[in-house]
Amino acid sequence: MERRKFLAAAGAGVAGSVALAAPAIAQSQPKIKWRIASSFPKSLDTIYGGGETFAKAISEMTDGNFSAQVFAAGELVPGLEAANAVTNGTVEACHTCSYYYVGKDPTFALGTAVPFGPNARQMNAWLRSGGVELLDKFYAQHNIVNLPCGNTGAQMGGWFRKEITKLDDLKGVKMRIAGLAGQTMARLGAVPQQIAGGDIYPSLEKGVIDAAEWIGPYDDHKLGFYQVAKNYMYPGWWEGGPCIHLFINKAKWDELPANYKAIAKGAAAIANETMLAKYDAQNPKALREIVGSGVKLRPYPRDIMEAAYKASQEIYADLYTKNEWFKKIHESQTAFRNEEVLWFRVAELPYDSFMAQMQSRG
Repeated sequence: MERRKFLAAAGAGVAGSVALAAPAIAQSQPKIKWRIASSFPKSLDTIYGGGETFAKAISEMTDGNFSAQVFAAGELVPGLEAANAVTNGTVEACHTCSYYYVGKDPTFALGTAVPFGPNARQMNAWLRSGGVELLDKFYAQHNIVNLPCGNTGAQMGGWFRKEITKLDDLKGVKMRIAGLAGQTMARLGAVPQQIAGGDIYPSLEKGVIDAAEWIGPYDDHKLGFYQVAKNYMYPGWWEGGPCIHLFINKAKWDELPANYKAIAKGAAAIANETMLAKYDAQNPKALREIVGSGVKLRPYPRDIMEAAYKASQEIYADLYTKNEWFKKIHESQTAFRNEEVLWFRVAELPYDSFMAQMQSRG
């Protein structure tokens, strides 16, 4: 009898402990659904897909309790206004490029890419070595928390209707290019134009613009630029390793349980790695198809590269005198890049150069 009473009491105790534990577990797994406004159209599946990769990962890691729906550019807000929608709380988050908002503050450019900035690996290394926290101090002024959520790798240098063989050839060229890259091109004699991605093809076709830059072979081929411009330049010296961000409304971020914040960071890291891997996998085939269509693949002449580098440094020096945030973050990023370049010169560059030579021999 005494044994049966003990077991009954013990059973009641276990049941009670389970009953008490359940609410704590439930509280750590609340039902939360976000809307993510993308700055990209669904047709550009790789860059748009970064937002979808993030949404899929957070849902799978929480059994659907933390989820998000991604809306293409224009479905909720125009693509280039996505960050504004996050700042004012219209949406919980957006998937966008920080440099789209240089009109607010040139410092936004540093979150994605600036002329002659880090390549993709160097950018990721800087972000994970204090860069994210430094950017967040700036973004906090705009009610934003940022998670790196994609990278395209080094981009191409744009499409031109006429051949570009020397610096003077850029004079008067109307080119779709924005931000600090546009300012740099302007110093070289070009006339920068701000045109949405969907309007680039007809603008090139009708001669409204003479040149345009977008991303790289995979996306550029999808958009058909090779049909209306026959000169494809490289490298995109203004986008050596552009980071795409998940911008999150700060109040919504602060509301998340600690485990959901960790899950969101992990999901963004998955999206970051996946996007870069997909572009690396897809660009070679697309480039072959572009060249096969009769497009001339050309490197930027040395005089243009050197003039662009000089012009960009002048722009940065000017911004240093006007914008403390730009100066602080750019100095950090540049110092880090310089150290990385030293390392890459020792191992990565010699290896890649050797492999390129061996491949060229057949």
